[in-house]
Amino acid sequence: MNDSTPTQPEFHAAGVSIVGLRKSYGSNEVLKGIDLTVAPGEVVCLIGPSGSGKSTLLRCVNLLEQPNAGTIHVGGFEATDPDIELDKMRRNVGMVFQQFNLFPHLTVTQNCTVAPTKVLKRPSAEARATAQRHLANVGLADFGDRYPDQLSGGQQQRVAIARALSMEPQLMLFDEPTSALDPETVGEVLSIMRNLARAGMTMLVVTHEMAFAREVADRVVFMDGGVVVEEGTAAEVIGNPQQPRTQDFLKRVLDPTHVDVRE
Repeated sequence: MNDSTPTQPEFHAAGVSIVGLRKSYGSNEVLKGIDLTVAPGEVVCLIGPSGSGKSTLLRCVNLLEQPNAGTIHVGGFEATDPDIELDKMRRNVGMVFQQFNLFPHLTVTQNCTVAPTKVLKRPSAEARATAQRHLANVGLADFGDRYPDQLSGGQQQRVAIARALSMEPQLMLFDEPTSALDPETVGEVLSIMRNLARAGMTMLVVTHEMAFAREVADRVVFMDGGVVVEEGTAAEVIGNPQQPRTQDFLKRVLDPTHVDVRE
């Protein structure tokens, strides 16, 4: 028996704690000292205009972007620790992007099994069974042998969600997952996300879908100019915003006469 103390913790309680997060690209400071927490099992939606730093914040959580300052804790790991076993943390964090990022030369099933077999070292049969279960959950049980170019945009994004879930993460990050979809396919992806929220998945979601945020979010965070301007329940932030910047953004987004509803 090995009694040595592990150098890294086990992933547990998939919450997120962000303190003083800053990120710059050259002289452009995109995140200006963000403080944010996501409790295990909580769904937090990030809203705000383009360029407000929402996607950068999300990418920093998974260390796809390296912060310049501040600390990020994810599931017991300090993500900003230079000595972190990053792969160990990322195994428990699923991410779905605006673009589907599927491997075009692999079938749907292969897209969902490549990471579990290569990264988690799971037997092929086990990985296929897990993939099939998640494909069924997103309504694509019969699509396993198809290739991405044989699917609609909405179907590809559902495969991307099933692929992330096939790693059986404890935290899911969604970066505007419906922004690249036709309006008629947005609903099918949001439906999957609603089901995940109801099942208790911890989720941090960048979205422009205000109706989805109203229905699903435990908390809504409005960002603008690289800072958190306002946060609270959906009823508070979307239904009765207190800050002028939040009020102006929501007026433009929710006004049906406004042409660009995806600012």
